Amino acid sequence: MFLFLKEADIGSLVYIICSDTARVGKTLLARVFAATMALRHDNNPLIFDTDLSGNGIINYLPDKTSLIDLSKVADQVAMFDTMIEANQNQDSGVVSCPPTIPAQDFVIDLAASELRRFFAIFNDIGFERGSVEAGLEVRIYYLVSWTLKSLQTCDKIASKLTASRFFAVRNMAIDAFAFTPDPLERSEVPEINISLFLNKLSPAAFAIVNEHWFSFSTFVSGGYKGLERNVRREIWKFLEDIYNQTNAGVL
Repeated sequence: MFLFLKEADIGSLVYIICSDTARVGKTLLARVFAATMALRHDNNPLIFDTDLSGNGIINYLPDKTSLIDLSKVADQVAMFDTMIEANQNQDSGVVSCPPTIPAQDFVIDLAASELRRFFAIFNDIGFERGSVEAGLEVRIYYLVSWTLKSLQTCDKIASKLTASRFFAVRNMAIDAFAFTPDPLERSEVPEINISLFLNKLSPAAFAIVNEHWFSFSTFVSGGYKGLERNVRREIWKFLEDIYNQTNAGVL
């Protein structure tokens, strides 16, 4: 049986879930990662939602989520500084009391409309350098929409990273497989290696996991026993496939 594992040896993690296209499954994937972190340590994760339209992860995990307006400097500072400063109390070889403080993890559900602004700030403030110094491991999951623009944006973000881990994601529920570049565009199409495929859920399973009351943490902890057996099995398979593709103790 599939299990989410607690991985105590990894320091603080930052998961940035993003795309240049709306409604491609970013929030769904962010919720899966949030569930993993919640099972890793009880105080995890802290979540940032940049979708001011109200359609992001704050609808599912309001108690752990802060809504961030990236057009406001105060919100930018609050988000990036919180992630850096949270690790200052981690054990860095200096004797402290208590000697070990559980790692604080973060999830950023990044709205497509804020993608450009976020990574401009990310690069301008040198967040990668700061994250390394603070002992943060940054993992960026970009959900590709199979268009030339989306592929190019994916490649551009990945090419500028120096320390973060980058993963291109393909949501199999998004019917956009027919992209064929015009002859004059073929040289402009970057080669993208997909690291993670999200399986398409049936309408019944998709409806359940998108209910605001549904929690992946509760599900993997044995809750929702009243769910139809086939739906329950399908959700388990969806999570198992994500876990197996990441090939790590935590997603």
